[in-house]
Amino acid sequence: MKRIRLIFFFLSLGGSVSAQADIQAMLKQIALIAVHVQELEKAIEIARSGLATIYDIKNGEFNLHSLFFSSLKSVNPAVAKYTKIGEIIQDQGLILSEFQQLIHRLASSKTISSATLSYVNTVYTHMTDECSKTLNDLMVVTTGDALEMTDDERITRIDGMYRDMQDRSAFTVQFSSAATNLVRESEKESSEIKALKILE
Repeated sequence: MKRIRLIFFFLSLGGSVSAQADIQAMLKQIALIAVHVQELEKAIEIARSGLATIYDIKNGEFNLHSLFFSSLKSVNPAVAKYTKIGEIIQDQGLILSEFQQLIHRLASSKTISSATLSYVNTVYTHMTDECSKTLNDLMVVTTGDALEMTDDERITRIDGMYRDMQDRSAFTVQFSSAATNLVRESEKESSEIKALKILE
C-alpha cells in the first residue's frame, strides 16, 4: 500500500491532466486488486482450515480401521484349538504312512515294473507337495501377524483345508488299495506261470 501511495505521489507531481486521470484509474484498479488479494487470502485460510479438519476426521477413522485390522491379525485361542486342525495333521500323517508302505510293497515285489513304481513315486511326490502346501496355509491361518481375517473367515479356510485333506486321504486309501491289488494279481499271475512251467 505504501508503494501505491509513493507511485501516486510521484505521478501527481508532474504530467498532463489526461495522464493524471489515467494514473488515477490505474490506482483504482490496483486498489481493487489489493482488495481481491485480501479476499483470496481469507478464502485460502478457510480452505486450509477445512482441509485440516477433513484430515483430522479421516485420520481418526483411519486409526479406528487400523485398530480393527490389527485385531484381525491376532488369532482367537478357540480358532487355534479347532478340532479340524488336528484332524488335518492326522490325515497328512495317514497319507504319508500309506504311501510309504505302498512304495515299500511295490519295491519289494519282483513282478512290478519300474515304470509302475516310477508312476507311484510321482503320485506320492504330488500328494506330499499338496499336503505341504495345505500345512503351510494352515500355519498361516492359525498364527498371528500373517493374515488379517475374522474368526469366521479363519474357520471357513480351515474347513476348506479339512475337506481337501479328507479328499486326499480317501484318494490315497483307494490308490493304495488298487496298487496293492495290482501287486497281488501280478504275484499270483507270476506264481501260476511258474507252476505251469513246472508241470510242463
